[in-house]
Amino acid sequence: MPPDALPRMFALVQEFDEDDERDGRSSPEVVAYGLAPPDGTAATVTRNGYGFGRWTNAHRAARRLGSDLVWLGESAV
Repeated sequence: MPPDALPRMFALVQEFDEDDERDGRSSPEVVAYGLAPPDGTAATVTRNGYGFGRWTNAHRAARRLGSDLVWLGESAV
């Protein structure tokens, strides 16, 4: 099966300020995981499993949720 015919997994990551740090560092945290099927749409679920979203694409989900998009797996680009 061609690689572009397989779904791709991704994570949506946000940077949060560490309250205990005085040097202004931030800590990345996964806020949702997602799956992008070959048709280009995307579905996300929050880490706790309570929130679910359907999106036109993974980039739109990241923008709407104020997150960075990180592709997971061997085909990460």
